[in-house]
Amino acid sequence: MPRLARILSFSLYATLSSQLFAALPELSSIEPLEFDEGAQRLVARGDARLDVENTRMRADSITYYQELGLADALGNVAVSRDGARLLADRMSFDVENSVFSMDILRTGQWPYYISGVNAGGTTDQMEINGATVYYGNPSPLGLNVTSEKVEYIDDGEKRVKMHGATLRVGNVPFFYLPTYTYYVGTSPYYLDVNGGVDNELGAYIQTTTLFPVNSWLRLGANLDIYSARGVLAGPTAQYVYHSEKQRVVGSISTAAISDSGTRDEDILGNPIASNRGFAEWRHKHHIGERFTATAQLSYWSDSEVTRDFRDDYFSDNQNPDTFIEGVYAGDNYLVSAFGRFRPNEFQIIQERLPEVRADLLPVPIFNTGIYHRASASYAMLREDYSDFFPLLEDETEADRFDLTYRIERPFLVTDWLTFTPLAGARFTQYDNQSIDTNFSAGAALVEDSYSRDLYELGFDLEARIYANYPTLNKTWDIDGLRHLVRPVIRYRYYSDPDSINEIAAIDRQAFDLDRPLLDLSDLRNIDSLAETHLVRLGVENLYQTRAAGYGSRTLAALNFYQDILFEQNTRYDGDEQDTFNATWVELIIQPAPWLKFDLASRFQTESLTLEELRTRTSILSGEIWQIGLSTDLLNNQIDQYRLDFTYRLNERYAFLMDTRFDAETGDFTRFSVGIRSRIGSTWEVLYALTFREDAHRESDLEFNISLKLAQP
Repeated sequence: MPRLARILSFSLYATLSSQLFAALPELSSIEPLEFDEGAQRLVARGDARLDVENTRMRADSITYYQELGLADALGNVAVSRDGARLLADRMSFDVENSVFSMDILRTGQWPYYISGVNAGGTTDQMEINGATVYYGNPSPLGLNVTSEKVEYIDDGEKRVKMHGATLRVGNVPFFYLPTYTYYVGTSPYYLDVNGGVDNELGAYIQTTTLFPVNSWLRLGANLDIYSARGVLAGPTAQYVYHSEKQRVVGSISTAAISDSGTRDEDILGNPIASNRGFAEWRHKHHIGERFTATAQLSYWSDSEVTRDFRDDYFSDNQNPDTFIEGVYAGDNYLVSAFGRFRPNEFQIIQERLPEVRADLLPVPIFNTGIYHRASASYAMLREDYSDFFPLLEDETEADRFDLTYRIERPFLVTDWLTFTPLAGARFTQYDNQSIDTNFSAGAALVEDSYSRDLYELGFDLEARIYANYPTLNKTWDIDGLRHLVRPVIRYRYYSDPDSINEIAAIDRQAFDLDRPLLDLSDLRNIDSLAETHLVRLGVENLYQTRAAGYGSRTLAALNFYQDILFEQNTRYDGDEQDTFNATWVELIIQPAPWLKFDLASRFQTESLTLEELRTRTSILSGEIWQIGLSTDLLNNQIDQYRLDFTYRLNERYAFLMDTRFDAETGDFTRFSVGIRSRIGSTWEVLYALTFREDAHRESDLEFNISLKLAQP
C-alpha cells in the first residue's frame, strides 16, 4: 500500500507540471505530495525521499524549493551516499552547488563515529562544531576526542583537522592538543600498555605510543617505569609513503635507561654497565618497478638489554643483524650492493664493507635449448674475535673476487621424464688477506693473495606422474582427488679445492640442519668449500582437491630425500659423515581448515637414529577453541615440547594456556595461564600468570597485565 501511494503521489505531481518535473530531483513520500505553484515549493511528508544522482535523503518531511534549488529536511534525517550514512535532526541541501547545513548530526564508518551540534559545507570541505570523534562504538570506556571545531578537507589528500582537541577515555580527559590532524586511510594512533610484578624488575609499566604527524609519519615514545630498575624511555616512529614513482615503509624504536638493578653479566661474561639502551630501525624503499632498498639496524648496548626490558623484541630477534642492501632488477639480471656491519661488540659478525654483485639469471643461448647463468661479486670482508678471545689482537680481513658460471641443457625424454645435465665453475681470488697467527695452527700459511678454482658436474633426473580419483567426502570438503608424484635424482660433484689453510676463512659453514644446497653457485660458505661427491634421491608427493571457488586446495604433502655420499666430510658434531648420510622426511597434512599437521625429520640412515624431529599439530573448533602441540628434538641436545590452548568463554572473554616441557631435564620450563578480555570495541586486556623453572635472567614467577588498543 505505501508503495502504491508513492506511485500515485508522484504521478499526480508529474501531471501538475511536466516541465517542473524535468528540472527537479526525484521526490516521493507515503502521503500525497503538496505543490505550491506560487512559491514553487513541493512538500513531501511521511517517509519522504529525495534522490539526487547517487545520493538519497530520507526524513519525516522534505520541502523542495525549485527556484532556489534548495531541499529542507526535518525530523529523522538520513542521507546515504556511496555506502556512507549520515543522520541529523534537520538538514538543508543546495542541490545545484552541493552545499549543506545540518543540526545534531551523527555519522561515521567503522571504526570511527562522529557526533556534532551542527555542521555545514560541501562533500569536499565541511566543518563540524561541538564534535566528538569515537574510536569504536561509543561506550563508557571508549577512546574519543572532543573538539570545538572539526574540519574535513578532501583536496586529493583526505584529512580531518581538529581545533582544541581533548583526548578522553569515556568522559575522562587525559591529553589536550591545540590542533590535531588525522589523515584518512592511515592508522591514527597506536597504544600498547603492559604492567605487572616481577622479581627482577619489580612493579612495572611498559608503554609504546604512536600518533600521526602528517599523512605519512607517526611519532611517539617507548616509556617504561620499573620500581627496581628505573625509567626506560626513547622516541618511536613509523612512516609509510606511497606515490606513483616510489613506495617507502619503515619504523624506528629506541630506548635508554640508567639501570639501578642487578645486571649480572653479558653473553661474554663481562659485567653489564648501568647505562643501557637499544635502537631498532627497519626500512624498505621501492623506486619504480626496478629498484629496491632494504635496511635494518639493531644496536644493543649489551646482549641482554632487550631480554631484560622488552622480551617481545628478544623472542623475535635474539641475534640482531645490521645491514643495508640496494638491488636493481633488469629484464634478466640483478645488480646489488650489500653491506653488513657490527655495531654490537658482543657479536661475531662476518662484515661486508661492502659486497657488490651482478647476477645473470638463467637465459637461453640462442635456440640451442641450452641455458646458462653467471654471477660476479667483489667483497671486502672483515671479522673481529678480539672481544671473545683476548689473545687475538688482529682482525681477519680479505678482499674477495668471486665468479660463477653454470650451463645446463634440459632434455624431455618423455612427456613425464626430464633429464638435465649440467656443468659449472667457480673462480675465487683473495687479496690483502690478514689473520692473527694465534687464531689457528694453519694461520701462518695464509699469504697476502690466493687463487682457487672449483668445477661442478652433475645432472637432474625428474619424473612427473599424476592420477585423478573421483573421491567425494562432505566431512573433509573433498571434491575429487589428485595425486602428484615427482621422483628426482640429483647428482653433484665438486672438484677438490686443494688446501683451505691458505684462505683467511670468513664465510664458513654455518650450523644448519636443513637439507644442504646442491648447486655450487648457490653455496654461501665460499671460504670453506670442500670436495663434494653425492647423489640425492627424492620422492615428492602432493595431494590436492578442487577449491570451492577456483583452482585447487592442497590436502597433504609427503616428501622423502636421501643423500648418498661418495666423499665423506665432517659432520656438525665432529664425527665423519656416513656414506648414507641422512634421510629427510617432510609431511604436511591440512585436510580441512580446522586441522593442520606439519612434520620435518632427519634420520642418520645407517644406524636408523632419529637425529632431528620438528612437528606442529593445530586443531581449531570454529571460533570456540584452538589447541596446538609442538615438538622440537635434536639428538642428545634438545628434546622439548610445547602445548598451547585457547578457549573462548563468550564474546568478551577467552582463556589461554601455554606450557613448555624439557624432556632432557624432566622440568616444565614455562607455564602460563591468562584471561583475555574485550572492553567494548576499543580495548583488549590480557591478564597472565607465568611460572618459569631455572630461568637464566627472567623471574621464576611473573604477573602481567597487557592493555592494547584494538586495531580495526
